[in-house]
Amino acid sequence: MKKCGTGFVAGCAVAAGSLIGSDHALAGADCARFAGAYLGGNVGYGWGRDTGGLWDSWTDVPGQPWTAYFAAGGNVLPGVKPQGVLGGGQVGYNWQAANWVFGLVADIQASDMSASASNTVFPPAFVGSTQSNTSKIDWFGTVRGRVGYAANNWLFYGTGGLAYGEVKSTLTFNCFGCGSQSVFVGTTNATNVGWAAGAGVEVGLTPHWTLGVEYLHIDLGSISTTTQWVAGNAVFLATHTANSAFAADMVRGMINYKF
Repeated sequence: MKKCGTGFVAGCAVAAGSLIGSDHALAGADCARFAGAYLGGNVGYGWGRDTGGLWDSWTDVPGQPWTAYFAAGGNVLPGVKPQGVLGGGQVGYNWQAANWVFGLVADIQASDMSASASNTVFPPAFVGSTQSNTSKIDWFGTVRGRVGYAANNWLFYGTGGLAYGEVKSTLTFNCFGCGSQSVFVGTTNATNVGWAAGAGVEVGLTPHWTLGVEYLHIDLGSISTTTQWVAGNAVFLATHTANSAFAADMVRGMINYKF
């Protein structure tokens, strides 16, 4: 005999149009427990992978030979790992065949994932500098497929698909003895497209309400940021460029209402 979970007994019986004691009626209702459209919200925490450090390229100018400076140990731009609270909403639809559940879900998230770090260096025979990196994931969303297995009022699933989001990188190079052209700053904002994959578990509380926990990894690719002298002197053309990669892992708690 197939049995509905505790929170589903009454709803399954009504949906089957029969008495609770009917084995046949409960078995039929059990096969469609997670099927249909749903809408919900979530909140969680994310921790980013290292964005990557070090300058990738630069422009030498008279009086500031950056190639020699970095060769002497002056390339110390740090990588950072953005982390923070995130939250948002999701909407989706499930199809159920016996115990197998197939679905599509889309979500949008506000994110407080950010991090900053600085390194100071005094290469031999050169002036000192402080090099700083601030990176942030401002928001992101996903559009994913889900495949799962339902057991009683529990659903265990894997998920994967498209990810997109806005990432930001601000890099600073502060040279202690470079005269008036001593501070170089660059900022890049971009909306990137990448991928997402993860897994989760969902439990039915009533015929309409479910709670779940989901792990998700997102990869939003990378952006390139170039620093320039902040006063914008057109004659002074020294620059420093670095790439920042944005990928993160997260765990979210979810609540959904199934229509």
